[in-house]
Amino acid sequence: MDRHRSTLAPASLLAALLLLLAACTSNGADEASTDPGAAPLTIVISDFTFHVPEEVPAGATVTVRNEDNVGHTVTADEAGGFDVAVGPGEEVTFTAPDEPGEYPFHCIPHPQMTATLVVG
Repeated sequence: MDRHRSTLAPASLLAALLLLLAACTSNGADEASTDPGAAPLTIVISDFTFHVPEEVPAGATVTVRNEDNVGHTVTADEAGGFDVAVGPGEEVTFTAPDEPGEYPFHCIPHPQMTATLVVG
């Protein structure tokens, strides 16, 4: 009987370790998928409207995706800020400002298109 217990104990220990490892791995995957920093930093232009992330980190690379059939720009209202042109159906990137703050921007060909990039 002692012999049976000794072979059962390592098997039980192994099963417990595997369950623990699976639980730890699962929790880590959940954290990574809900981490806001892991989410794409994308401004989407659709129907002549900017759809902007709630906040982007200072100095982050921001993607601009144009889903319209015409070209647009993402141009900071303040001179010397970010300014990118994006053709119909295209994507471009730019670097967010290094200083936290709110950065209003517009589209040069469509001045009614405005939004604000919040840099944290």
